[in-house]
Amino acid sequence: MSTSKISGGNSAEDRGGGNVPDEKTPALQIKKAALTDGTVKRLIELSELWVKEDCSYGMAKNDRGDIKEPVYAAYDGGLIVGYAFGHFYTVEKKYTYIEPGQRCFCLDELYVLPKYRSRGVGRKLFEAISEYAETGAEMMTFSTSTKDYKRILKFYVEDLGCDFHDAYLIKRL
Repeated sequence: MSTSKISGGNSAEDRGGGNVPDEKTPALQIKKAALTDGTVKRLIELSELWVKEDCSYGMAKNDRGDIKEPVYAAYDGGLIVGYAFGHFYTVEKKYTYIEPGQRCFCLDELYVLPKYRSRGVGRKLFEAISEYAETGAEMMTFSTSTKDYKRILKFYVEDLGCDFHDAYLIKRL
């Protein structure tokens, strides 16, 4: 996969134009990340920020064992500002629309720092990991526990074209 570039916050893309960086903001890069000690440390830091952000139910800080390859990262210069990772699996028993034996890719996490959201970073991370998943899976599966379900459904269903198949709902008693 080639490196993908996303223009910064004050660009033609953010004003509805093309993906052209301006002089003020360098392009962000999306690329497959090697799991070096430094990268793992940064991914754990980002997961801790995600927990503190309090935007998802049940989110816990990652440790090294939680991070699976492949990892795609969004870089602002040398700093990781967002990431996506997941893993392949084979379905063992029928689950709604997925048949036993089907090869799938589970998107375990996709996170972008708040100041980088609504700039195409999440979309590019999703596209990069989807392209990778296509090499060994028939479909990608994932769930979300966001507190802003309307925004996340718009992002995944309307913006990215994912199918909505089920929801796990809770009524507190």
